[in-house]
Amino acid sequence: MTQPRVGLVLVSHSAKLAEGLAELAGQMAADVTILPAGGLGDGGIGTSYDYIEGAISHALGQGLGVVVLTDLGSATMTVESVLEFLDEEQVRFVDAPLVEAAVAAATAAQQGDDLAAVARAAERAIEVFVPKQSDATVPVDKDEPETHPDTYSLTVTVADEAGLHARPASKVAEMAAEADGEIVLSCDGEEVEADSAMMLMSLGACQGASVTISGDAADKEVIDRIATGIELGLDG
Repeated sequence: MTQPRVGLVLVSHSAKLAEGLAELAGQMAADVTILPAGGLGDGGIGTSYDYIEGAISHALGQGLGVVVLTDLGSATMTVESVLEFLDEEQVRFVDAPLVEAAVAAATAAQQGDDLAAVARAAERAIEVFVPKQSDATVPVDKDEPETHPDTYSLTVTVADEAGLHARPASKVAEMAAEADGEIVLSCDGEEVEADSAMMLMSLGACQGASVTISGDAADKEVIDRIATGIELGLDG
């Protein structure tokens, strides 16, 4: 597997919040450097310039690109002050919902994505939780769908007790990222790209749900591995 090239710095007014989120994201990205930078030196609520600078410098010292995420406005101001003095091209601040962005960025980093791709994953994280709007003025094509003899799919039952939640979704995304073509996973009429842990979690596939993994026939081996993992369980 490709080694992560990007680390995360999670900035919060609360040390406990930052540490807890780092632990959560780490469940899906065990190889990614995720550094909490929360609270003040005396344990109080607030943000510390020194903590933030130290966390960013630590990640840079490992030769990593760095994505920085924050919780509230004043934390953003502190981060911007730090970045102004660092003047470092390998650091990106992303203004996005902290929890969703941290999970999305961590899973992208775990897959070996570069700095731009990890930052983009964080920026787009909220899209997973926004219901898709249908356009009633656009006619629906009711023609029979084309059949593609070069595609391959398997339908299996979700074994994990908590369904396709954080860790299983991350493992499926890692496997799907190894495919040459696009692999999709569908459940109850909803279809998402299988290489995105956030999109997989958005399906809400619980234990016992039937899911279908589809892709190019050339990626049969990857699809088989994903199907086997889902059927046997990935949370162990």
